[in-house]
Amino acid sequence: MDLKKKELTNFFCIVYFIWGLFQQIQNTVNIKFKFEEGIGQILNVFLLVSMFFLPLLVMKNQNFEVRIWNIISLILFFGLIIYLSKNQNFTFIATYALILMAGNFYFEDVLKTFLIFTAIILISTIFLFKLGRIPNAIVVGQYLRVRSSLGFGYYTYSAQLLFYFTVAYLVFRKQKITYIELIVLEAANYFIYYSTNTRNPYILSTLFILFVLVDKIFKFKLDILRFKFVKFIILFAFPICFIVLNVLMFWIPKSLFYTLNEALSGRLALNISGLQMWGVKLLGQKIDFEAINVNGMATQYYNFVDSSYFQTLLVSGCLFFIIIMILLIYVCNKSIKEHEQYLGIALFLIAIHSMFDPQLLLPWYSPFCLLLGQFFAVQDSSIFEKTIKE
Repeated sequence: MDLKKKELTNFFCIVYFIWGLFQQIQNTVNIKFKFEEGIGQILNVFLLVSMFFLPLLVMKNQNFEVRIWNIISLILFFGLIIYLSKNQNFTFIATYALILMAGNFYFEDVLKTFLIFTAIILISTIFLFKLGRIPNAIVVGQYLRVRSSLGFGYYTYSAQLLFYFTVAYLVFRKQKITYIELIVLEAANYFIYYSTNTRNPYILSTLFILFVLVDKIFKFKLDILRFKFVKFIILFAFPICFIVLNVLMFWIPKSLFYTLNEALSGRLALNISGLQMWGVKLLGQKIDFEAINVNGMATQYYNFVDSSYFQTLLVSGCLFFIIIMILLIYVCNKSIKEHEQYLGIALFLIAIHSMFDPQLLLPWYSPFCLLLGQFFAVQDSSIFEKTIKE
């Protein structure tokens, strides 16, 4: 183990823990407190300063023997981020500073950090909600379905957090996972599904849990990466899902479209109306989505685009969208080359999940977007390195 790199990883994880924990509280939990915005801005500055000095320390640790092209591409991409931030907020810059730097540190420890602060938020929020200390956010959607939020600011937030927690936990534990852990994970997912009626995260989480269960029964001998077709699907999972989404929106019979659109709570139609309303710009645009009002009702002009693909395309532009797609293919390719089967499955499920939900590039929801930083790492390394020499 490189002790200095381990120490730098620990510092990165501390920054991620503090910033990610606050972002989860601010963006998902149904509470407001004094100086919330001010604290958020201070933490964004803290993260940016940390992300500036950490790579310098990493390079110093390697006697400044770095891949020049990676440094150039990092500077160019971050320059694009700064330009695009005029249509975003300060958190947007902090988010991508974190993503760009994450590839220099042990991803296993990054996963562990995410699991810890997400478990804290999920358990404490639901517990305080049950005690009546956090109010419920009753949401009435377009189809007049009343849904409880379990103490979160919107009824889907707990399900989305648990989906990414489940996927991250399965990737983190791999072959070490026990039957008890799988049962607890499925029970937690069913509880959230039963409480919020949020289908997509529950179905995808359950599919992954079932695969791991079967793999464990067969003593972890289900090597699906030996099939070229599976490799192809995982490698191009994100562009394939984007293409499939376009097919569902524009190329299927109208009767089938209406049925799917209703089953997906109007998400397909919202994508189309978003394209018609704003169009796609090369370098993005400022969009203020109208969603839920203060009374928990969907606004009369509800236009929120849930799809990660289309939200990124509309807000950040097609240039940024293409770059992100290339980076996602790079990460998927790396997971295949290193034969990280569980990670490959996780990325495939996230690609499907992102068709209808907007959390793909939000590090307080998902640690997997931090893998994009692998492309910009100052020195090439595997996704999962040994933290202890054997």
